[in-house]
Amino acid sequence: MTILALDSSGPACSAAVLIDGKLAYEARAVNKLTHSRNLMGMVEEALQKSGIALPDLSLICAVVGPGSFTGVRIGVAAAQGMARALGICCIPVNALEAMANSVLMPGVIICPMRDARAGQVYAAAFLDGQRLMSDSAMMLKDYLEQVSGFSGCLFFFCFFVSAKQDAIMQKLGSRAILAPAHLLLPGAGAAAVLAYDHQSDAVEPGNLKPVYLRAPQAERQRAMKNG
Repeated sequence: MTILALDSSGPACSAAVLIDGKLAYEARAVNKLTHSRNLMGMVEEALQKSGIALPDLSLICAVVGPGSFTGVRIGVAAAQGMARALGICCIPVNALEAMANSVLMPGVIICPMRDARAGQVYAAAFLDGQRLMSDSAMMLKDYLEQVSGFSGCLFFFCFFVSAKQDAIMQKLGSRAILAPAHLLLPGAGAAAVLAYDHQSDAVEPGNLKPVYLRAPQAERQRAMKNG
């Protein structure tokens, strides 16, 4: 079983190859290039350095959100295009689940977040691999209020966690653990492992759908303009 995983849903653009449950390659890029310019070159390199060719792929996994609207669409479209050409299926992976899957902290509540703009975050909460709350788009203070009701320590990580440090610590104090820099941008490897464990979730390429927790900004602005 060979899985190519793509994640362009957040600040980092990432590609990974998993062969028979073992991570053969993973790359992440955070640079001034757009994900649309980075992704396919990373896929080519991932295949080359894993020693496989496109026809060797069994499944293609894409992180489908929540996250950047444009980034999510880039990853989904790339996965669909390659899967259609190869005649194979796709596996959707939730972005917040992939983030939570990238750390192992038994007994600690994992609180992954993504910037949702307009002062909001996309966020959820997990404990030992189990969900404690559904994905939500909400103000950070509302999210902190909700997770503060859980008992025990809470591990927060997102690309902008340092900018939110004061608000998190003020609300939760010593119960809060902030992710170190090297864990802030998990890559497609975590998504590939989830895809391997959930092969029954595979769908035809046309059924690979982005996960949006709210309408894109252009649609919200149009709705406001139209009353």
